[in-house]
Amino acid sequence: MGTTLTSLCGNLLTVHFVTDGSVQRRGFNATYMSVPLLCGGTLNATSSTQAIGSPSFPNAYPDYTSCRWVLDAPPQETIRLSVQTFALQPSQSCSSNYLEMKDWPVGDYGQSHRFCASDGHPVDFYSYGRTVLVHFKSDAYMTGNGLNLTFQVAGCSRNFEQEFGYLKSPGWPEVYPHDLDCIILLKAPQNSSISLFFNSFDVESHPSCQFDYLEIRNGSTADSPLIQRLCGSTIPDPVFPQSNHLYLRFKSDFSMARDGFEVTWTSSPHGCGGALYGDHGSFTSPNYPGTYPNGSHCEWSVTAPRGRLPTVTFAQIYIDDPGSCQNNYLKLYDGPDASSQPVGPYCGPETNIAPFTASSHQVFVVFHAQSASLPSGFRLTWSS
Repeated sequence: MGTTLTSLCGNLLTVHFVTDGSVQRRGFNATYMSVPLLCGGTLNATSSTQAIGSPSFPNAYPDYTSCRWVLDAPPQETIRLSVQTFALQPSQSCSSNYLEMKDWPVGDYGQSHRFCASDGHPVDFYSYGRTVLVHFKSDAYMTGNGLNLTFQVAGCSRNFEQEFGYLKSPGWPEVYPHDLDCIILLKAPQNSSISLFFNSFDVESHPSCQFDYLEIRNGSTADSPLIQRLCGSTIPDPVFPQSNHLYLRFKSDFSMARDGFEVTWTSSPHGCGGALYGDHGSFTSPNYPGTYPNGSHCEWSVTAPRGRLPTVTFAQIYIDDPGSCQNNYLKLYDGPDASSQPVGPYCGPETNIAPFTASSHQVFVVFHAQSASLPSGFRLTWSS
């Protein structure tokens, strides 16, 4: 009996047969057959919701499953991926049992996010461009019930019901289209407060922001109290609405267009801190650029995509403290929580702190302040 190869992914196979100039043998004889593709393929995204999933879903997927989907939207459109079911078995290194979603090609601004069983439920994925590559891979150790995803053309109006997220204007980092009217609703868990941080901002300027603007309201409707209407190229201050709802409206007219905006947001029951996810972003002390409240205690968990190492940069920091860094301080931990290796603490008028690069894809940040008698606060950024 000869050797039987396992099934291959895709519809192409190349066989390369090499001989030298010495010994001769009888050679080989092989047969092949085509079988229906268990999963994967190229699909066109439309405004209608479509679904993809692991083989045999909702039953367990086979050993050594490898599925690749290429999802393609019409020109100038982007794609939203939403994971409905995520039930994978643990893998020791997250290299053989994972779900990966990434812009294709990744390029300079594309995202590449890999999720394993230990990561919990993946957040919605919004592509930068029109094409997304989805890869699901499993090993033979144990199998789970698998996964099920839905996808569709994203559009510019969106509803986020989650603890944290990332926003960008349509077309980012290129100029946004004309005649946009996008409504974005952020809804964090009950009894929590949203914090919204601007990474970049460039919207057509006007003294009263009449033409192109980003409008932010404290609530969930167009009648909610107006926080501010933004335009121009100055990065706005963070928004701390002290509520779990934010209503954003981004509008552009028929003429001039700029690069748009990029925003990181999170939420926490304490009014500061929270989970932050992405390949880059920013966050600040509460009430920044004003002084933080007395008795502040904030904890942020920064998670970069698997395989990337976040580098935290101290863009600005002044923490009023007598000098011992015991009552008022900022401390980083090289890992997912406060049991990880500490870095710091930092306090006082620190002006020359070197950027910190983590040894894994996670950094935990703790800010504690009993009181402040001088103007104090900080702004941190991360990239990976």
